[in-house]
Amino acid sequence: MFNIIRQEQREVEGELEKEEQRPSPDVGRLVALKQQATNLSRELEHFRDV
Repeated sequence: MFNIIRQEQREVEGELEKEEQRPSPDVGRLVALKQQATNLSRELEHFRDV
């Protein structure tokens, strides 16, 4: 499960980076991707604490 979440986090971070580099990034998409990345990070922290 940890590896699945980590892979998803990498994909979200990649999408976030691409969106940030666009000439006119979609602010709503940036906010959503950042929130998703934060949520995945929290899930990973939970696994580390167990």
